[in-house]
Amino acid sequence: MRAVTPADEFLAQITPHLPRLTSVGMRLTRQRSEAQDLVQEALTKAWANWHRFRPGGSLGAWLSRILVNTFISRHRHQRVVDVTAGRSDIAEHLFDAGRMDACSAPEAAWHAEGLSDEVAAALAALPEHYREVVELVDLHGLAYREASEQLGCPLGTVMSRLHRARRLLRDQLSDYAQQHGLHAAAA
Repeated sequence: MRAVTPADEFLAQITPHLPRLTSVGMRLTRQRSEAQDLVQEALTKAWANWHRFRPGGSLGAWLSRILVNTFISRHRHQRVVDVTAGRSDIAEHLFDAGRMDACSAPEAAWHAEGLSDEVAAALAALPEHYREVVELVDLHGLAYREASEQLGCPLGTVMSRLHRARRLLRDQLSDYAQQHGLHAAAA
């Protein structure tokens, strides 16, 4: 008799959830083939992270969250592909000298992105390890995991640094926010 492998255990546990995952995939994509691809990609991610699933937790909820996150990631990626595919000058855009200068002088880029002098100064005043996380997550829209990979530190560290950086910025900018009528909305 063959021993039960982790793959066998994984398949046995996810099989009852496949119809519901396919149904959710259909609602998200509205195409059977796309839904099947989405479910397959989500299950691949689930298998890669199987060691993170906590026995006793809701496997259906865990798989559904992975499916939805996979759909969102695909949707974001597709928007980028759609935008860049329509550009005939994509090489010029990617290697634009102005964009290269912005990478070497982030303070100037903050101003170009429409940040006020006060906000740019508050960002510049943050310790570097906090400022890097704010730039990656809040200014450039990276997911926590992507920021963690780029910075080479654990996901929890990114989340902790971001929390502390936002708190410091909130403290530094509270008067500025109040002057511009933003304080009441944030509270």
